[in-house]
This record gives sequence, structure tokens and C-alpha cells, in this order.
Amino acid sequence: GNEPPTGGSGTGLRGEYFNNNALTGPAVLTRTDATVNFDWGLGAPAPGLNADFFSVRWTGKLETPATGTYTFTTSTDDGVRLWVNNVLLVDDWTGRPLKDNSGT
Repeated sequence: GNEPPTGGSGTGLRGEYFNNNALTGPAVLTRTDATVNFDWGLGAPAPGLNADFFSVRWTGKLETPATGTYTFTTSTDDGVRLWVNNVLLVDDWTGRPLKDNSGT
């Protein structure tokens, strides 16, 4: 099923939030996000950030419950790139409606 994962020993991923859609310039906000599962709707991710035309880069390490092969799925409105162990698993950096992508 779609059971939520149990918590690991970490605190989350480092999120760097930018007021543009290119991940450039100084980050307006840097914080640790315990999960990467957001629905901001028409609102901004945080005070001081644009409600549209913003971008976020999350970096960190994932703790898996066991060694093996994992499939990562993204569900995004607009662009997404997902890198795992320096391998680009999802490359869909386009402005578009909600879409799911996955990579193993």
C-alpha cells in the first residue's frame, strides 16, 4: 500500500528556496524540511517568497530501511529534476500542469 515511511535517524533535507525558477542567486530562505511533500496551492512556500516562479533545491542523504533497488516518484506542477547518487533519475524541467515522473 501507500503507507507513509517510518522515520529514520535524520531530521530531513536542506531546502534552499529561490525567488526565480532557475535556482540562481542567493537563496531567500534555507531550512530543513522533514519531508518533501507540499501542496502550496496558490500561496507562497513561506513569507518573503513568490507565490509563483520560485524554485527549491533539496539536498541531503536518504536513509533506506534495507539495501536494494528503489523507485522514486515525483508529482509536480512545473519542472522537476531528481538526482540520486549523482545520477539524474527524473529530468522534466518544463512549465506544465501536474504530472508524475519516476526513476529507479
